[in-house]
Amino acid sequence: MNTNVSQKVTIIQKLEAAAPTQIVNVPEVAVRFKSLYVTFNGKSGERYYEAEKFHFAKMLQENQKLSLCSKLSLYGCFLDGAVNGLSFDPTMKHMYMVPYNVNAGTKDSPKWESRAQLQISGQGELLLRMKQGQIKYADNPVLVYEGDLFKIGTRGGNVFVDHEATIPRKSEVIIACYLRITRNDDSVDYKVLTMPEIEKLRKFSKDPNSKAWTDGLPGMVQAKTIKHAFKSYPKLRILEKSKFTALASDTVDEDADVVEQDIYGLEEQSLPTPAADAKFKPAMVVSPPVDDEEFMQKETPAATNGKVFNDDDF
Repeated sequence: MNTNVSQKVTIIQKLEAAAPTQIVNVPEVAVRFKSLYVTFNGKSGERYYEAEKFHFAKMLQENQKLSLCSKLSLYGCFLDGAVNGLSFDPTMKHMYMVPYNVNAGTKDSPKWESRAQLQISGQGELLLRMKQGQIKYADNPVLVYEGDLFKIGTRGGNVFVDHEATIPRKSEVIIACYLRITRNDDSVDYKVLTMPEIEKLRKFSKDPNSKAWTDGLPGMVQAKTIKHAFKSYPKLRILEKSKFTALASDTVDEDADVVEQDIYGLEEQSLPTPAADAKFKPAMVVSPPVDDEEFMQKETPAATNGKVFNDDDF
């Protein structure tokens, strides 16, 4: 066994021996996390590691289903955090983890295994697009209420929004939401969602009467606006390096150049499961539904055919 293979086996063995919340404290994990952060973000990873290992472990402590996920998938999610440079801090609402089930056996002899996937929210995607130079910045989504002066249209081929809020507000009824995006050339782009469009999205919700829709409607409308703002934008390239992550808008760049180095240190390693032929597969195989507004981690059985996305997912 050569040195590289020996090191990879050692990492796997140490991951399996550690408690889920202690994975982040394995020395090899700490070293690789800091190294990835420097490589992909261009600055020291010492403080970032100390902060993120706390938030990561806290997520597992507060969600038993996450703590039961495979050690390799948890390890991968943690390292993906270093690659994209976002935060596991729930108050930041950049990203979060969800558990889901995968058949690590065969169709005739299934062996279900719980794995974790990292989900990047709309807010996190905004930051990534700024980091990659697609946009200069984006304002917070603005809600438009019944009684406001509101006009949308085009001038010279560009979308414009004229909005004047009525204060004091005459109604609590939301009629639209818009996001103002400033491109790198200082031109402005707008994404507008009207309430009829929002209601159409709500019909496809797995739970259109959930607390997120009823009690948290303003936040849900803003989240949907962010999600749908970048449908016509170039796909992000960050996920070519992140094997365990899905974006809110599901923009995986399948044509991107493949990363040459094995950033996880696990290339060609078998997933330690009862099934001898069960090879590790990235969590991108299927994306489980989650409620983005409250960032609740929920377990959903894996789909049998391809990816599953619910419009409440993000």
